[in-house]
Amino acid sequence: MGTSKGYIPPKNAQWKQAKGAVTRMLGTSKGSEGTKEAISKYADAYMSTHLANSNISIVAGRVMNFLDSISENGISTTAQSLGLDSLLNKSGNELYKGILDYFARDFSTIDMQIIRDSLSETFKNLEVDNFEDFRKISSDEFLINFLIEFAIKNFEVCFAEKILSKSELANDYDRIMDDVSKIIENKIVTDVVLGETLKLDYLGKEGQNYVVSVCRACFNTLRIMGDGYENLD
Repeated sequence: MGTSKGYIPPKNAQWKQAKGAVTRMLGTSKGSEGTKEAISKYADAYMSTHLANSNISIVAGRVMNFLDSISENGISTTAQSLGLDSLLNKSGNELYKGILDYFARDFSTIDMQIIRDSLSETFKNLEVDNFEDFRKISSDEFLINFLIEFAIKNFEVCFAEKILSKSELANDYDRIMDDVSKIIENKIVTDVVLGETLKLDYLGKEGQNYVVSVCRACFNTLRIMGDGYENLD
């Protein structure tokens, strides 16, 4: 991944519990239950300190307006109105770089680095290879996939050093993160159901309120996954 692995979460009670849960996940044979506990504690901690200050809803809103414009006005009109017409004939990595630079150019914070990586991975997962492929993606489909990637990459940035510091587990790093990714994806896809929405300006107040509510719903469903766990910290 492209983001920094040197991020140190805050030292409040929720992050202490999250780090403890990750340690137990790595040191026991609890399997998926231990991983669910770690994800749950992470989601609780992230909601307590970071989610409200993240730029995730703003970037998501920009992309959702872009996708809705393509659906309503067509590809050429949308590309020209946003100054993206130079990308119309691009594909693959060239297209990704141009789109990422437009929607998430800022590298100044770890939050924006994670957002950029998540956006790139989302477009790959949705099989975007050329500009025409944006036509087949709805704004809500994009939002759920984007938030799944964002949660996965946040978890990884927070705990990569802890996982890699255990030499006996370093070779299992990809397997551990694959397990985390599958649980996060399955939980959000299963539990977060989006209702019908009117056409919104996703950068306006009503649109941003909607995007923020979905962000919170995704993290909350991960958080309550661990409500049955005893606090061992």
